Amino acid sequence: MLAILPACTTVVGISPSTTPITSDDSYTVIGHVTGRSTGAIWFFIPTMPDTPSKNARDNAIASRQADGLIEVTEEYTSFSMLLVTFVWTTVEGTAIKIKRGGALGVD
Repeated sequence: MLAILPACTTVVGISPSTTPITSDDSYTVIGHVTGRSTGAIWFFIPTMPDTPSKNARDNAIASRQADGLIEVTEEYTSFSMLLVTFVWTTVEGTAIKIKRGGALGVD
């Protein structure tokens, strides 16, 4: 009876940035973005991207043609039932365009 009961797990992570930003760099804030990645694991065989975190992050960045994200949070949720597990990864943050070399534009 316990084998058919569903189970749910959620893990949340926080990061200041998805790309290194030095004191010589400047950036322009584009706005808030969200990226998602979903998938399932059937009979222990994954049917989702190999790296759901990277896929969700890349979806968020691509949605606004940004160079990176700041103020990033990631939520990873899985829901298991018997021999199938559903997985949802959501990355949220502030999209930015980066100018390397600071305000002077030195590359």
